[in-house]
Amino acid sequence: MIRALKQAHYRLTPQRMAVCRFLAETHTHPTPSEIYHAVKQEFPTISRATVYNTVTVLKNLGQIVELPSTDGTGLRYETDLSPHINLTCVQCGKIYDIPLDDPSCIEHQIEAHTDFQLHRFHVEGYGLCPQCRSEIPSTEEKDQTHHA
Repeated sequence: MIRALKQAHYRLTPQRMAVCRFLAETHTHPTPSEIYHAVKQEFPTISRATVYNTVTVLKNLGQIVELPSTDGTGLRYETDLSPHINLTCVQCGKIYDIPLDDPSCIEHQIEAHTDFQLHRFHVEGYGLCPQCRSEIPSTEEKDQTHHA
């Protein structure tokens, strides 16, 4: 990320470098607010604008990917640019990264069916994570409650 900022002739302020460091070290899909609060611990005077501007620049440089949230928390950022699948829980909003063992199969299918020149792709799935699924009463439990 820092190399991309340098090559694009952006100033490497300590705050920008801290945002990059946080993004490089995280294994989550943080919101701008989460990035701000994490970096604010090191730089108490950092502004939200600096964080938003930095992630926008990094997104435009192709260093991170913007993901819409399904839980109303706003945007999230993907820092793992390797081919993988994002599974998003539609109830709690948590995003799980699943390795994609053979990304070439998807690339070959795209080539076989279109004349599209693929540079990068992103695979997403939506559903319920194990924790949220365990919190939903089973059909049997609902029937017992209904008949009681």
